[in-house]
Amino acid sequence: MGTRILPLSLLSILLAVIAAPTVSAGETCDITATKCWVNGGKCNIQFKNKTGDSGGSDGGTALDQRSSAQTIQVKAKKENNNNAGNTLSIDAGASSTMNIEKKYKKNFYDIKIKSKSFDGTVGDVTMSCSDIKAVLNGNGTCKVFHGVAGSGGEVGFYMGYQCDGGNVAAPADMDETGTFE
Repeated sequence: MGTRILPLSLLSILLAVIAAPTVSAGETCDITATKCWVNGGKCNIQFKNKTGDSGGSDGGTALDQRSSAQTIQVKAKKENNNNAGNTLSIDAGASSTMNIEKKYKKNFYDIKIKSKSFDGTVGDVTMSCSDIKAVLNGNGTCKVFHGVAGSGGEVGFYMGYQCDGGNVAAPADMDETGTFE
């Protein structure tokens, strides 16, 4: 019996399949080790819009809270920046709850909080996966506020959050160029 030689086109296809990079689903925020998940409870975060308040929410952040009542948007995002489900739209003084378990099932990566009223004028803030897990292991409540960062001519307006009675907050660190790390 001799060696069988594959036709060139079939050989090309096999080599292309073998050499093709594998496509991963991307990173997701794995909440399966959080207190709510392990205990079989609801994995929710309640977002309270405190943009109309002049203080009480900026502890632990690099912002100085200012009163500027505005509607906010809270979006769970995938690693590729696409939405992972519906967006919460929360008026000043109101609150709304995000079902994080549903977002996990849609492979979310983080949560972006932005001003709907002043989009582009007020900087967004992103809640990292580690912050999300800390909130789920805590009391599940976050206050979202409007604040000012910087000094002199380099002042900027940003969204911020303080959760779990102040244990989780952002943005926390600003580098020498005025950008949050």
